[in-house]
Amino acid sequence: MTSEDVAWHMYLHARDLRHDWVTPNALLYAWESDLLTVTPQRHVCEVEIKISRGDLLNDLKKPKHSQGMLLNGCFMHKLTGKGKTRNELVEDKRRARGETVCRRPNYFVFAMPCAVYRKLKGVVLPPYAGVYTVDEQGRVFEERRPIQLHTETVSTDDLLGLARRMHQRYWNALGKNRQEPVDVGTAPVDLAVEQLSSVDPYALLMPADPRCASALERRTKIRGTTSDHRFVS
Repeated sequence: MTSEDVAWHMYLHARDLRHDWVTPNALLYAWESDLLTVTPQRHVCEVEIKISRGDLLNDLKKPKHSQGMLLNGCFMHKLTGKGKTRNELVEDKRRARGETVCRRPNYFVFAMPCAVYRKLKGVVLPPYAGVYTVDEQGRVFEERRPIQLHTETVSTDDLLGLARRMHQRYWNALGKNRQEPVDVGTAPVDLAVEQLSSVDPYALLMPADPRCASALERRTKIRGTTSDHRFVS
């Protein structure tokens, strides 16, 4: 199972729970998020996708975990001489203006294949992190619920920013296909979908392979929860 597979099934899961603005590879905080979803209450849930034990262990070393950015809202401390990203510089400006905590999601969860989760014996996960697993049939299971980190809601400007990036990503991807343009008014629909889905399935949240397509008609099942379960309360 690939990261694209996990992303697709987590997207379907979030959609079933009425989470809007499901954005892949989002840049809203000082780091890039694999997936960001927004609840009906406008709370943000970050989904970090891991497809191996080593991948997860490496992620736990990142500042958002190791420096308390997620747990306590601490600003990132970066070694002198290390270049900073645009989003890290934005956080520096906020700190200079007197802000006391960095921007962060309301909830944070890891998502991984069931096979990877079974190999995590001895790995200590952050107490705030939820855990969701995906099996080979595309079913999503809640292994551990996330803890709410704060109660602030996402701003309209941030939502528009996420939407703008998705629009840009769509048109950039479509532009790459202009070598073999498709007249969607006359060409078979499945041909148009095939060309679009071949661009970058992870970025556009299109199925990575035919196995994923059947999940469109299948609602996810949550272990030990009711049908109206959400990532968050």
